[in-house]
Amino acid sequence: MKHPLPVLCLLFSSAPILAMADAAVRSSMDGEREPTLTFNQHKLEGWHAKPSGLDLEEPADVFFHIFERLPDEVVVYPGENYYYWQLKVDGRDIWGNIRLPAGARDRGVLSFGYAEFEEFPSVGGGGRRLSRAKYFTRADGVEVIKRDDFTYVVRVAEKEVVFHLNRISQHPPASFEMLPDEEFVQRTFDESGFQFFLLFNNRHNYFLWVLDEDGYVPEHFTPLADDIVVGNRSGFVFWLDPNSERKILATIRRISVMRNDYYDGPFDQLSDNHVDTGEVEIRSYMERAIPTIRGRIDRYGYYTDTEQPSRVALSNYGTYYTFAQAVEFIRQAQRAFDPYYYISRGGHPPPGLSWDGTPADPAAGEWREPETPSEPADPEKN
Repeated sequence: MKHPLPVLCLLFSSAPILAMADAAVRSSMDGEREPTLTFNQHKLEGWHAKPSGLDLEEPADVFFHIFERLPDEVVVYPGENYYYWQLKVDGRDIWGNIRLPAGARDRGVLSFGYAEFEEFPSVGGGGRRLSRAKYFTRADGVEVIKRDDFTYVVRVAEKEVVFHLNRISQHPPASFEMLPDEEFVQRTFDESGFQFFLLFNNRHNYFLWVLDEDGYVPEHFTPLADDIVVGNRSGFVFWLDPNSERKILATIRRISVMRNDYYDGPFDQLSDNHVDTGEVEIRSYMERAIPTIRGRIDRYGYYTDTEQPSRVALSNYGTYYTFAQAVEFIRQAQRAFDPYYYISRGGHPPPGLSWDGTPADPAAGEWREPETPSEPADPEKN
């Protein structure tokens, strides 16, 4: 009997490659598109597949297996240039990505990482799970060729794949007015399919994530209160800002953070490509928000004084297990002297202050690196 083949799912790869130079198409994905249909049959056949010649312990084996099955052209929508895939094989769910990282791809570097997905990490999971990562260069038989700032060709032997990176519009929000103390930093495109505005408060030096509703939002919302909604698919909880016609990203599902899935928040999808073009600047804002990192990060926000690649995580929102916790988090924010500041700090008080604005023990509010998903093999997100 012939073994069934592994099943490969490519995230955001099924849309037609049309009008690649059109920023609006690449940024918002507005317009008519075919729905994406998946079948449980294919998942089952993938889980039963035991292919010869594919060693999941070897990143090179897995990379070449994935690359051989890519179409001739792909679109990488998330802002930090992760092209996600999922592989069903031998009773395992393998989640991974191919990435052309800003600042490295022009030197011919391609990043590749994957891990066995843990659906229920809160109940202990299934023990130690597979996780691997590797950087590929010409020395590994992988050539990265730049056509322009948003188009790269990856060549392996006789096969070439064109990677179209996302040209995200960097215009300030049109659907709402920013408050007097706020400054527009950038628009981002998250792997959840959401687009966000990243804003900066100049009075207290903090970031705030706001839903980009200038275009289509691929979500349906359920009210948790008159001024709070939750995304049915994403679990993102938004506060309907009483001071402006906008949705503030207030808190996200804790389980998504623990399992590092596509709904773990927009902290890891900044618009790196637009740093390269000069349209976006992020380092100075990070250094204002976190003075202790001044002089320690590059222009993308990667630390320059650590042995392993590590990045400042803009996890400027809370996390929740239950909707009751999400609602209470926002109610606590509303009682603070600056509700947006409370949300940005995940409820942790600023140095020297309580949330009612009175002095407090300075040590109680010392800045802490925002909590990020675990990265078992490499800073590359699976």
